[in-house]
Amino acid sequence: MSKSKYAKFLVKKFLVYGPKPMKNAVIKSFHGNVRKLVRHAEASDVVELAYNDYANASQRLSLLEEFYGPSFTLFKTPDIKSLDQLLLIQPDKKEMILSNMKEALLTLIDKTILGHSMVHRIFHEFFAHAKDKMRSDMIESIREHLVPMMHTRDGARTAMYCLWYGTSKDRKIIMKSFKSHVAKICKDEFGYLALIALFDTVDDTKLVGKIVLEEIFKSLHDIAQNQHGRKVLQYLLCPRDPHFFQPDLVRILKEGDNNPHSKKDTALRYKELLTMVSPPFLQYIVDHARDLVLENASLLLVLSILNYSLGDPSEAMKAVAEIAAEPFVAGSLENQHIVEHPAGHMTLKHLIQRDRERIQAGQPVLFSQVLLRTLKDGSLKSWAACNRGCFTLLFLLEVDHPEITDTVISQLSGIRSSLKKMTFRGAQILLQKLDALSGEYKL
Repeated sequence: MSKSKYAKFLVKKFLVYGPKPMKNAVIKSFHGNVRKLVRHAEASDVVELAYNDYANASQRLSLLEEFYGPSFTLFKTPDIKSLDQLLLIQPDKKEMILSNMKEALLTLIDKTILGHSMVHRIFHEFFAHAKDKMRSDMIESIREHLVPMMHTRDGARTAMYCLWYGTSKDRKIIMKSFKSHVAKICKDEFGYLALIALFDTVDDTKLVGKIVLEEIFKSLHDIAQNQHGRKVLQYLLCPRDPHFFQPDLVRILKEGDNNPHSKKDTALRYKELLTMVSPPFLQYIVDHARDLVLENASLLLVLSILNYSLGDPSEAMKAVAEIAAEPFVAGSLENQHIVEHPAGHMTLKHLIQRDRERIQAGQPVLFSQVLLRTLKDGSLKSWAACNRGCFTLLFLLEVDHPEITDTVISQLSGIRSSLKKMTFRGAQILLQKLDALSGEYKL
């Protein structure tokens, strides 16, 4: 019935609406025929539904076991839940199992079949245990067909293995297969991991720029609005930074660090990529500053672009500063100023505080200076009318740069009496800071 163009829908109804014993009976009926069913145009959908949505861990393994060899088709191992566990108990069968898996997987390299998560799982298990020649042969067979697999965790991990252990030729072919799909891969829940692995391993950064980065630049705004797409952009700016990438992900990425085909120094590879992405990323802030600085989801990306990009960030900083230079009305809910806006305030805070590191690094452009040059007379004093505005002024003073401090102090002349009347915390702390500076400056 599963092979029938129409009867397969009845089998699916058994799985979806049938009681548990019926579901179990349907799954059990596949035993002995799983490899044939997975390759069948109609039946593969039924097996995929059973595996993905209704089989428990033991039942899933019983379906996968038929790819491990004939003996596992006839004699099931109900107490074992994964291939890892099976190989731990029977390590002497590893070569036989992998050889059988390779033979079975080569018959599954078809566009319609490669979309199934069950197939992705088998490929992932194979690459996790295969070595050298066997792995290389499989990469050569599948390297043009990875895109349909990358929407699942196992499929993305398979793509990562192919990039880690593929030769330069394999990697080039894989990248070419990504053409016209890069933006979609960036935004995929799991697919983006393959792009990160690509940035980690491919030595030919010019080719990466031509095939991958150019497509990213064309869809930059769309990618930046997606939570997974932002991770790709963040990785190009500050790879493996623990502020943005969880330890579990970094641990996975480290698996590919000692691959035999990446010869270029890792730091140099990252720098070459950063050099290519910096100009368009900085221009992106210039073109979309308002949307970015007033959006919580984009806040970290803006900070990373301004903090890590190579080249002159002046224009991008000025685009943010011009938003801060707009007239300020304390407590306005209709047109909330960047100083009072939750995301906008955090953007200003981190950009100003980062200036201390810029000074130590000898960087010529400071955000605080760009901001103060852009603001109109009286702007700083008006910010002192709200709590977040007072904290922003405090951050400027804490940069501890003579020119910045002089400018802020001169703009706040005569404000201490007003601050004394205010009850919010920011005003009190700012007043304490001004009192501490009173010996050096006339306030």
